[in-house]
Amino acid sequence: MAGAHNKAREILLYPTDAKYEESIRQFQGCPTIAVTPKGRIFLGWYSGGTKEPHIENYNLLVISDDGGKSWSKPVLVIPSSREELVHALDIQLWMAPSGELHVYWVQNDVVKKDTEVSAQNEDQPLVSVDEFIFNDFTHSMWRSICRNPDADILEFGEPERVDTGFLRCKPTVLENGRCLFFNYDQITDRYGYSISDDGGKTHVRRYGAKKIRTRFDEAMAYQLRDGSIRMFARAKTYRLIESISRDNGETWSDAEITDIFSPDTRFFVSRTPSGRIMLVHNDSEISRRNMTVKLSEDDGKTWRYSRLIDARDKLSYPDADFYNGKIYLTYDRERTGAKEILFLSFTEEDIMNPDYVFDISIVSKP
Repeated sequence: MAGAHNKAREILLYPTDAKYEESIRQFQGCPTIAVTPKGRIFLGWYSGGTKEPHIENYNLLVISDDGGKSWSKPVLVIPSSREELVHALDIQLWMAPSGELHVYWVQNDVVKKDTEVSAQNEDQPLVSVDEFIFNDFTHSMWRSICRNPDADILEFGEPERVDTGFLRCKPTVLENGRCLFFNYDQITDRYGYSISDDGGKTHVRRYGAKKIRTRFDEAMAYQLRDGSIRMFARAKTYRLIESISRDNGETWSDAEITDIFSPDTRFFVSRTPSGRIMLVHNDSEISRRNMTVKLSEDDGKTWRYSRLIDARDKLSYPDADFYNGKIYLTYDRERTGAKEILFLSFTEEDIMNPDYVFDISIVSKP
């Protein structure tokens, strides 16, 4: 297996290098969020270089101990490497049932432009930026675990390669404790995922239904009251795709196009602590506008409550977590323009109240 898939990237704790300063960032986006058992908020995203992908890309992580009113400087950075030809990208946070914070990220191989390479898949064209070619669409999924995310001084475990694939959404924890991680690759024609029956320690690689018109699966799922699992996936159809498993993720139904708008971008779906299903997505068939939150009281058959959060364009990649009756949500705006990482908190009752005004704050804006 090639270098990036075997070679652990260094984790920089409390970095002081000026190259990671907010003021000089030319690109940032794709945020992710997790809240600890004591209410500390971790928020991570992907920056560095002038765009995505770029050999100077890095992942970063900040914290808030006051409910999102203020944010720290980076407490962790995971950089790419020119020397080792490793591209590090797309951080994803998950607060495991154990109370540990799992920090996932993706690593790809990169080659110099004077290297002869060919596309691995006709739907995945080679990307060339500066003197590098980003030709690796298999991906590897890496992790570092913070055993005590509420500690005054944070410690993160050694980086470990978890599995093949690209994890871009939170895993789904089933009633029986099984965890489904939708880490996909871009060279197969089926939705990739992995099963963990030990809280994410080990993974068994699987493939589900045949994909429908997508370059980036970014699937996410929730368990229905009858025990079946409904998976949504991103697609070029400007509608979400769905596939159902009735055997705890062992097999899946043929993928079908839903009537839920999604302009080929990431979304968020989960059962809330109250038992409702919450969906956050770009409710548009035109562009990445209209960031909207919806609640369903019938397992996603209908969405009784729907509230527009943000009507602007170039909004994307919502991620959310739940704590003490509140919903904590992040998304980005204009990754190379405004370069905004946004945050807000609210309750399910706020979603049901048509007069409630969402209070959106900026976490980072160079």
